[in-house]
Amino acid sequence: MADKIQATVGSVMIRVLLVSSLGLAIVVLGIIRSSWAEVVSPEPSDLLIQPTSSELSELSEPPTPPEPSTQSVPVQIINVQVTSTSDGLQLRLQTSDRATLQPTRMQTGNQVIVDIPNAQLQGQMREDAWRQENLTPEITAIEVIQLDANTVRVTVTGTTTAPMVEWTIDSQGLLLSVIPVVNDAAEALEPPVSPPVSPPDASSDASPTVPPPSPNAIRIIVTGDQETYRVSESSVGTRTDTDILDVPQSIQVIPDEVIEDQGIRSLGDVARNTAGVSTGRISSDSLATEFVIRGFPTENILRNGLRDTTQQFASSIDNVEQIEVLRGPASVLFGQGSLGGTVNLVTEEPLEAPAYSLEYAGGQFNLYRPAIDFSSPFSPVSPLGYRFNATYENSGSFRDFEDSSYLFLAPTVTLIDTDNTNLIADLEYLRFQSSGTAPELPASGTVVDNPNGELDRTVNLGEPSLSESDSVITRLSYRLEHRFNANWRIRNEFLAAFSEVSLNRGVIPVELLSDQRTLRRVITENPSNLSNYTLNTNLIGQFATGIFDHELLVGVELFRDTQRDTIDIINVATIDIFDPEYSGSALNLLERQDTRTFRNSVGIYLQDQISFSDHLILVLGGRFDFVNLEFENLLRAEDNFASEEQAFSPRIGIVYKPEETISLYASYTRSFEPVVGREQLFDSDNNQIILGDPFEPERGTQYEVGIKADLFDERLSVTLALYQLERTNVTTTGPDSSFSRVQVGEQRSQGVELNVVGEILPGWNLLASYAYTDARITDDNQYEIGNRLPNAPEHAASLWTTYEIQSGTLQGLGLGFGLFFQSERVGDLNNSFRLPSYLRTDAALFYRRDRFRASLNLQNLFDVEYYTGSRDNTDVRVVVGAPLTISGQISWEF
Repeated sequence: MADKIQATVGSVMIRVLLVSSLGLAIVVLGIIRSSWAEVVSPEPSDLLIQPTSSELSELSEPPTPPEPSTQSVPVQIINVQVTSTSDGLQLRLQTSDRATLQPTRMQTGNQVIVDIPNAQLQGQMREDAWRQENLTPEITAIEVIQLDANTVRVTVTGTTTAPMVEWTIDSQGLLLSVIPVVNDAAEALEPPVSPPVSPPDASSDASPTVPPPSPNAIRIIVTGDQETYRVSESSVGTRTDTDILDVPQSIQVIPDEVIEDQGIRSLGDVARNTAGVSTGRISSDSLATEFVIRGFPTENILRNGLRDTTQQFASSIDNVEQIEVLRGPASVLFGQGSLGGTVNLVTEEPLEAPAYSLEYAGGQFNLYRPAIDFSSPFSPVSPLGYRFNATYENSGSFRDFEDSSYLFLAPTVTLIDTDNTNLIADLEYLRFQSSGTAPELPASGTVVDNPNGELDRTVNLGEPSLSESDSVITRLSYRLEHRFNANWRIRNEFLAAFSEVSLNRGVIPVELLSDQRTLRRVITENPSNLSNYTLNTNLIGQFATGIFDHELLVGVELFRDTQRDTIDIINVATIDIFDPEYSGSALNLLERQDTRTFRNSVGIYLQDQISFSDHLILVLGGRFDFVNLEFENLLRAEDNFASEEQAFSPRIGIVYKPEETISLYASYTRSFEPVVGREQLFDSDNNQIILGDPFEPERGTQYEVGIKADLFDERLSVTLALYQLERTNVTTTGPDSSFSRVQVGEQRSQGVELNVVGEILPGWNLLASYAYTDARITDDNQYEIGNRLPNAPEHAASLWTTYEIQSGTLQGLGLGFGLFFQSERVGDLNNSFRLPSYLRTDAALFYRRDRFRASLNLQNLFDVEYYTGSRDNTDVRVVVGAPLTISGQISWEF
């Protein structure tokens, strides 16, 4: 009776939350409507505010730096651009988030000085400044420097007189309009001699609006973007764009610069740069992805912070700005998922100035890969714009007979962009086709000695004429943010993702016979359909209670996932692994499976980041999840079941900062992950299996402590973490029969991780990591306690560094060098075989000047034979690493 009441209460709560979310969506639509009216129907007075004569020359005395801002975290200026207009110039200072800046303007002689408190330049700009000279006949120079630790100064120098400088603040940062003043006008506006006037109040909201450029203006972009690997902020740790130093968990961000320098074309290949992360059971060069993080397999892949279960089937990084890796449980923010960690893909957005890029890559194994990246406002005076990424790739493989191709299209549109509201919508279309796909290789003959010899890593033990696939992935999403004021904002985000695998036929190895050369195989035909919908709404607010500052996050997330999976298992002739002869035909049908799975969940989450002082931050969070799971076996109705689960996932973290650039942290967090299936109990009296209750969710618990530091004037970031993870409710065999299934298994992982990233000297970037991972079985009825978990190396390390010449005739020429190491790993839970350790060396040569870039990448420079993982807890599915692979790439921006 109690179970029925609990289930009824859960269903009622889900319905109430759905209705509440619909109401919230109506409010959001109201915001969109009012904001759109604001964009398309501006008042004439909003388009142009004429400055008064007193505003043109405010001070005659040398300026003094403004008082520091009370804002706790300095705003990061990540890019500087200057644009030509019919009236003069526009200077864009792009920030890392939608932070509110409070600049002040001063004038001395022929110079106008704008000081921006509580701001910092990123990368090389912080050391060498940003300067452009002889921009127009009336403007001699513009310079952007780091005046002190938290103040950025912009100096605009006129040829004979000071120009007019006004500004606006929008979603991308600070936009300054620089308008030359001719001599006659300057004389007419010259103020009488009088005592100096105080600079305008930085807190005033009366900043003039920049006059819009002429529709016929020619826009010339001079970019101050610096190539750097260090990223200071991430949303994956708190959903609030918090400085990584202030998050009590280990986070690593891989920016697009690393992906470009290493010539990476797949999400799996990014894993080699992150401590404690590997690809395990799936080849790293595949579009399909599954990571092993801190010893545990995970499919937690987010797209712009929203869960996307289609990413495991095919994922493109062609429109990705950066990849964020959160190690450890993330259920407190993102709901159900594996305890090992979470990967978040942050995609590119439209740029505020026109930028067009053409790219072509080619290389070994018949690789050719053209791509475009176009972005522009819809008109010279419009804040709205688009971005369009398109890629086509066709490639063979080092494995015999393998070929694949994919087409990727990704349009993105800014629909609203005002001071208070921003709305971006995007679409992704990915079609992937393959033929002749080779299965994995047996352990015997690769990582284990075989009396018949050693297998060639290029051999294809499948059926090349029968293996083929065709799949289409479509994703649609929008991201809406509205600021009520400087302290409160609301976000509403939606993602719909669909995977349609119309054809998926391939060979799976089953068993290597006693002669150690005859492989038994089956063919699987596995068409499938998957759709998932995610709607997330949260409110973020900053306020104070007494002397304590709070950043509050409260939100609701709705998620629906539907999957249809059909599998035909067909017999096929055996094959000699040392002398393969292909049969070219399948035999009899062995088994058919046809299932549907429905999953609906509602999550309510709350988080408070409490700053007791500049040195102490407490992070408290919790999330309630209500999950309905239905499973249908369309061929065996007795297997059908439905379940309702509730879970609470807390997080408690504390950050102590003895200095502004150093933080010590400790945290406790939990996770949960629903398990599809039911208990199978053995009835010894009747010698049969009895189906029991649906499985409970797996639970995870993590304890973590660490230290983070930004060193050498914040050019280099270091993170050291120690952790212990415990996984419970693992499915294993029952104590009385190998055919029974129960949830009594437990596993544990503990280890140490070190990450170092940044710019050591101008042009010299470094990305290094080390991980010690001890992942083992701690309780199980089937496997020996103390056995290591598969695909989890005890030691793993990586080093990638590049140097680019900064001046002279060879300016823009660069070199890259990388080392990637993994120690010995076990291949299955029985620990029956091991994958040997390996050290792989990569290198790169590149040249970039102005808008042109060319690069040459060599992966596995010394052609080392190595193995990246094993699959499905068997000794006949070992994943082989690629041999020496050479590829080149050229790109041109215009």
